[in-house]
Amino acid sequence: MKTLLTALLITHITTGIVALLVGLIPMLLQKGTRLHKRAGLVYVWCMIIVAITAVLLCTLQPFRMFRLFLAGIAVLSFYLCITGWRATKQKKGLYSPVDRYLAYGTLLTGTGMTLFGIYLLVLNGFEFLPIVFTFFGFLTGRNAYEDIRVLGKPAEKQHWFFHHFTRMGGSYIATFTVALVTNVGRFAPANTPEWLGTVAWISPALLGGVLIGFTVRRYKQKFGRVREAA
Repeated sequence: MKTLLTALLITHITTGIVALLVGLIPMLLQKGTRLHKRAGLVYVWCMIIVAITAVLLCTLQPFRMFRLFLAGIAVLSFYLCITGWRATKQKKGLYSPVDRYLAYGTLLTGTGMTLFGIYLLVLNGFEFLPIVFTFFGFLTGRNAYEDIRVLGKPAEKQHWFFHHFTRMGGSYIATFTVALVTNVGRFAPANTPEWLGTVAWISPALLGGVLIGFTVRRYKQKFGRVREAA
């Protein structure tokens, strides 16, 4: 068992690092190129492996809240990544059974995460990690619910485009946050103030949210000018 856990941990860390590095390529280079697509596919497969290994590491070892938190955020990041990738297959507003099964399965998973997080809060009181785990469970279920609402309905023009990069961007932010909060304590000096840990939790989401919002506005303006010209 120890050998298996070590192999899972090494695989989890390695694929997580590769995902963080490769994930920068689609964001920084020209959209739609072969390199963009290939790097994005590598990122998707890395996130699949990261999510699987995170869940296995959580379930095969004695219960620890931090492991449960890592598994929860891995599930959220996995769903954001997969739905962002699947959006490129939905340019004509068509959804396959895979999208339906994925959305309903993730809704059940997110609901279960939320309920278990509430149970931990009732059992142990309002501790930080159970609160975060409950939040990620709610966020996972909410994203799945929003996808279920549009299944079978005609998608708005360019919906797939915005869905693609906002979901992939959200997945990258979640993955980067995990890497940051996991390692900030290892490299920070011993006398580092506690608020620095809070900054590590919040800053990626704030900065990433601003960048995604700016990108959405820029492309909406661009598409608007194209329609006016047409």
